[in-house]
Amino acid sequence: MNEKGPPRWPVLGGIVYVVLGVLGTVVAGTTPDFVGDPAKIAAYYKEEYGSILASGSIYLLAGFFLLWFVAGLRSGLERADGAGSPLASAALIGGGAGTALMIGGAAIGMVGGLRAEEQGSIDPQAAAVLYDVSSVMFGLAAPMAWAAAVLAPAVVALRSSALPSWLGWVSILMGIALLIPPINFFSIIVMGLWVIAVAILLYMRSGSEQAGTPVAAYRAAA
Repeated sequence: MNEKGPPRWPVLGGIVYVVLGVLGTVVAGTTPDFVGDPAKIAAYYKEEYGSILASGSIYLLAGFFLLWFVAGLRSGLERADGAGSPLASAALIGGGAGTALMIGGAAIGMVGGLRAEEQGSIDPQAAAVLYDVSSVMFGLAAPMAWAAAVLAPAVVALRSSALPSWLGWVSILMGIALLIPPINFFSIIVMGLWVIAVAILLYMRSGSEQAGTPVAAYRAAA
């Protein structure tokens, strides 16, 4: 009897995350500049509070599915690198912390919309603080944490045959981009493509293990 591979559905949470993230961005529409004019940010909260609350809710749900992807990533790395792998732990901690920061950033951004909806307006300075803190959490802090989760599979892929080597090089580039401000503000968005690639790869790898396909044969196919 073949040993069962890790559950295949958690990694698919990454694909759902990307779909919801794109939807949330579309719903949010045009947003003010980071550290922009407080009056313009206050006007944005007042006029677009409906879109802000809707997109924020979608982002929160996206974060839920991203956490499932993180769990699947950790399981897949343990499978490839051995039980108790510190690299799997790094992926779990980095991905969990990064996702928590993203969820927190979305929630803080929603506060401005809620206040504007309830009171009919919002103080420009308060609006600027909420908007800037939300942006920093999502675009600067979260990428730093996620870099650990991205670089962990890079090391596994480059030092063993359990994962394809192309994943290692792509992950190194992605991880470095996530560590460099202000590039990481945009890298956290592009990271969605990395999440999709890894989700599909781990899903296929789990299926091959359950079918009894040798790792080497799977690597060659990948």
